Amino acid sequence: MRNGSPGGQDVADDRSDDVADDVAVPRVRDSVTRRLRDDNALAVLHHVWDLAEVLTPAEPPAEPPAEPPADAPEVTASDLMRATGLSRATVHDVCDELIERGWLEERRTARPTPAKGRPARRYALRAGAGAVVGVDAGAHRLAARVTDLRGRVLGEASAVVEHDVALDPPQRRVEAVEEVVLAALERAGDPRVLALAVGVPAPVDADGRTVFTRNPYWAFMNPDLAAALTRRGWPAVVDNDANLAALAESGQGQGVGVADQVTLLAGERFGAGVVAGGRLLRGARGGAGEMRHLDIVAGVGSADGLGKVLRDLAGTGRGPGSTAPEVVAAAAAGGLVATALVEIAGLRLTRVVVTLASLLDPERVVVAGGIADAAPLVDVVNRELPAFLDPPRPLVVASTLGRDVVALGAVRRALDEVRRDALVLTLV
Repeated sequence: MRNGSPGGQDVADDRSDDVADDVAVPRVRDSVTRRLRDDNALAVLHHVWDLAEVLTPAEPPAEPPAEPPADAPEVTASDLMRATGLSRATVHDVCDELIERGWLEERRTARPTPAKGRPARRYALRAGAGAVVGVDAGAHRLAARVTDLRGRVLGEASAVVEHDVALDPPQRRVEAVEEVVLAALERAGDPRVLALAVGVPAPVDADGRTVFTRNPYWAFMNPDLAAALTRRGWPAVVDNDANLAALAESGQGQGVGVADQVTLLAGERFGAGVVAGGRLLRGARGGAGEMRHLDIVAGVGSADGLGKVLRDLAGTGRGPGSTAPEVVAAAAAGGLVATALVEIAGLRLTRVVVTLASLLDPERVVVAGGIADAAPLVDVVNRELPAFLDPPRPLVVASTLGRDVVALGAVRRALDEVRRDALVLTLV
């Protein structure tokens, strides 16, 4: 008994609870308020960012820009109110915070003639606040692209590599990727890297690792690159190269507006990035879209891509040139022998498309990768598909994004990482 009351202990406990409640309620309110404020900030920032992004496969400038480009889109509070539904006071308050955080800048308004009232405040993304890097880490060619936050190219570098998967240590692969990134950053003026994304020809799980350890090729292609590159000070993510190609096609290529599509990388090896219902399919361990089954598909027999197949056919002395692009170009120009070789490769591609269409029922298949203009090959596929598939059949098209489709997708992935984490990154 306490204080002479049989219920004294209970009374003391109740008072303690009341004190705890008094402390907890403001904390909960503060948390809710902060979350609401962050939601408003992201809504404003993402709208400004959406207007600013360019993401084109254009050639990089000769010199990196010292300041954000003058034509970066500007928005007013009225624009942001219409886009987000927020009040004018909230928009200005959020923009002030984003300016303080380093994401936005306020632009001066120049009026040609005197006008009544205060000029509208104008805001724009600080495109030069940081940079992202997209890397295509192929088996034989590495390519890195550095862009500002709008997706404008600041610098690029590439290198041809020859590795012996059985003999070379994994560190050699890591060093080769690091070297091409360093070269691209140097050409870009060594900007601050906010995110780096790498595409590799191997299945990649949610943690950026390749867990199929009994496949030495896959293990060498991705020797935990994400961890190695992050240790260099570049916040890095790794993804399958075909997945990144599909991301690029969905955002700015032949897959725009197509909810169910497959992007088929057809260079050295076949690989597929699968988009179903507008979402990228990865599988339990990142293996969705891997083409191992082609070893047992009649008329295909392996996962060798069209680039390798055409090069091998040309190397037999049966055709012109020694590379796949040369053979395809000769066929497009009407060369009879080259046309025959493209026909052989196109029939092989048809069977690959049939397996994908039978399993996934896509609306469109985009043939992409480093095989130059794939139109002659695609023509063969669309001609042959009726012999294998009942209508409606998928439309097969050639990518318009060129050999840099994986690097483009990697830049897109890196920008997405920055946008997602914008409010936890420190810019100033």
